[in-house]
Amino acid sequence: MESEMVVIDTGGIIYCFGEQKSVSPFNAKSHSPSYTNTKAENVCIRAHELWESGRPRRAFRLMLEAAEMGDIGAQLNVGYMFDTGTGTRRDRDAAVRWYKKAYRRGDSSAAHNIGTIYRDEKQSKRAFYWFNRAIALNRGDDGDASVEIANLYLNLLKDEGTAIIHLKRATRSKFITENSLRTAKRILQKLGRTK
Repeated sequence: MESEMVVIDTGGIIYCFGEQKSVSPFNAKSHSPSYTNTKAENVCIRAHELWESGRPRRAFRLMLEAAEMGDIGAQLNVGYMFDTGTGTRRDRDAAVRWYKKAYRRGDSSAAHNIGTIYRDEKQSKRAFYWFNRAIALNRGDDGDASVEIANLYLNLLKDEGTAIIHLKRATRSKFITENSLRTAKRILQKLGRTK
């Protein structure tokens, strides 16, 4: 069964059950295989409730518990929490480790987040690799990763033509956040390539 994209703006950690995963607590999307573990789901729900009530440290501990039980969404969320220092100290290596666990189980958002880490560290080749992995996991359709790749082509390689190809692909994507879609359209308009 193919999963559907989920775009949620909650201002907090996303529930882990079903198809809801978190790229960030503000713009979440996922196109990942289903994985259901009722006990892990319950722990994730409790973690989310704690997050919403302003208790991020306790939320982190419960999210970590669910991730260790094998919940893909919790693994992605724990990676994000380590990545941003939400409810725990910031730990880039732990973030990558948890993102890779989710990636190995088919979560494209995890690959995207690893690409973002490398992009921010100015490690362009590694960023390209991971954004392309996100696209591959989505059967060639990951609008957010396409926008990231387009930006790398524009800003690093000064290759407008290839960037436009990726931006147009992003605007046709079924798996793109509203923010990335606006960015792609804005850049295309700036480049004079709106169609």
